[in-house]
Amino acid sequence: AWALSQIINVSPTYFSRGNEGNLYLYDLYVKNALGNYKDLLREMSFNPKMAEMLTYVNSKSVRYEYDYRGLTLWPDENYAREFMQMYTIGLHKLHPNGLPILDRYGAVQHTYENVNILSFARVWTGFSQSSRRGNYEEIDHTSGNYMS
Repeated sequence: AWALSQIINVSPTYFSRGNEGNLYLYDLYVKNALGNYKDLLREMSFNPKMAEMLTYVNSKSVRYEYDYRGLTLWPDENYAREFMQMYTIGLHKLHPNGLPILDRYGAVQHTYENVNILSFARVWTGFSQSSRRGNYEEIDHTSGNYMS
């Protein structure tokens, strides 16, 4: 579980819903410690902490923004880029021995281009935070009291 938390890490302070998100995240690491990496990535992708930290929560499609706001805005690309760069295929194509694959000019070949990021970012639209649970305590920062 600790090793997974070093590979797919989420800042423990980057969550506005208290400690329950951190505990849930740790449970995901423990649950998937000896499991399938694909299953872990799926569960981490739908985790509220990941959505908030990598900013795909409340990301909207181009069509939605145009229809409802009259603007041409692109979906947030942050999670799409991080997913490909850090969690799956990396930045550069590699030989089986780990050396980078070079093109005919001697430059390192990239594994993806911006169009791939834009396409993948479309998948991560339409997510929003669910309402808060009422069965755990959190501090009401406006009054300093505990709420239930």
